Parts: sequence; structure tokens; C-alpha cells
Amino acid sequence: MDTPKPAQTDTTDWTFVIDKGCPECGYAPHDPRDTAERLRAMPERWEKVLNRKDATERPGEDVWSPVEYARHCLDLLRVLNRRVTSMLNEENPQLEDYDGEAEAVNERFWEADPERVSTDIADAVREVAATYDRIGEGEWGRTGVRSDGKLFTILDMSRYLLHDLEHHLVDVRG
Repeated sequence: MDTPKPAQTDTTDWTFVIDKGCPECGYAPHDPRDTAERLRAMPERWEKVLNRKDATERPGEDVWSPVEYARHCLDLLRVLNRRVTSMLNEENPQLEDYDGEAEAVNERFWEADPERVSTDIADAVREVAATYDRIGEGEWGRTGVRSDGKLFTILDMSRYLLHDLEHHLVDVRG
């Protein structure tokens, strides 16, 4: 497939969902201790989406296909897990930058194999859920700093990640 038109640029600072929830998808800030359990429900939901006949089809020329959204969610699982792990292991680490739209182009998300992405999401969820399972009660407030200076806690990361995964399932009607 030729390189498709870039997806619509989203300039929203989605960090508001950490405290306020999301009126678009219905996400409400959750108890961070429920993160691992809620993550474990994701692979089955993504598998259903990625098994659909339209999994590689864009609903509009500038809107990601289900496989592109799933591949983005896989990236977020990996990136945010590295962030949380560094926050657990270091004092106030600098958090790596992540540009999802640039990564989608660099990694050619539109060419991803839906079956492989489904398997990779399941593997990543197991790893990320294991990270959240080992977080102690006094560690949810551990911090890291994004390159723009914004301070995040592990609690923030748990909410940001779950929102993103759940929101994108709404985006693809999963």
C-alpha cells in the first residue's frame, strides 16, 4: 500500500482526563489499583476489532484504520511502561518523548498485520499489568518529568494509559 494521507492532527492535551475523565468516550478516573485488572480486559477487545474484515480499512482518508489505532495503543503500552518503570527505579526521571503521529508514519502502522498486532498487544498487556501489580501503596505518587516540564505521577500514568486504550476502542467501535 502506498503511504496514505496523514491522519487528522490531534492537538488536544489529553492529560485533562487524568483528573476530569473524558466526555467523548465516558472514561472516568479510576482507582489506580484497578489498572492491571482493567488492562487484562484489553487484548480480547482488541482481538475482536482486529479480526474484523475492515481492520485495515480507513473509514476516511485522514482517519486511522483499526489496525493503525491498535498499533498506536501497542506503542503506548510500551512507552508508558518504560516511563512507569523508570519512575519506580529512579528519583524524578526525565520521561522520554513520544510523538504518536510521527511514529505511525515512521513505523508504517497502516501496513501492520492485524493478527501480529493482536498478539503483540496481549504480550505487552501481560508485561504492563505485571508492572502495575508490583506497585506498592506508597509508590503511586512517584514522579517523572516530561520534556515540557510537566510533572506526572505513576497514578497519572495509569489513568492516562487506560483512558487512551479505552478511548481508541470507542474510536474503532470496539
